[in-house]
Amino acid sequence: MPSRIEREVEELLARMDAAPPRRPLGQRVRRALSRPFQSLGALFSGLSLPRINIGQVLLLAMVVIVIAYVIDGGGSAITRAVIIAGIVGFVVAFILSLRRQSAPPEKRWRGEPMQLGGPRAGYRMRSWWDRLRGRR
Repeated sequence: MPSRIEREVEELLARMDAAPPRRPLGQRVRRALSRPFQSLGALFSGLSLPRINIGQVLLLAMVVIVIAYVIDGGGSAITRAVIIAGIVGFVVAFILSLRRQSAPPEKRWRGEPMQLGGPRAGYRMRSWWDRLRGRR
């Protein structure tokens, strides 16, 4: 009995050593194309990129427009192209800034939502005044 199991194990090991299973072509191509970028990912894995918001893009577009105008005054074709790119960037950033902002996250304390919207000052004063008048 053990000799039959040993033979099967030996056959399986021999087959595995002979030829590893081939991966699909798409997977091999993806791996070959991504291999050079994996080393770059390892270099920058500890770095966190800064988050850029729309206000910073608006400011950058204005700075590009002003600098391009001050340097050449809009005389050459390259300067005009830079100014037009700055204007397009400003308009796109402005339009994106107008889109509806998402609601702020719900404030929680110890896992429970906080009730921050109590009665307003006017309501409190009116109820105080009504209580005061009712006591007279």
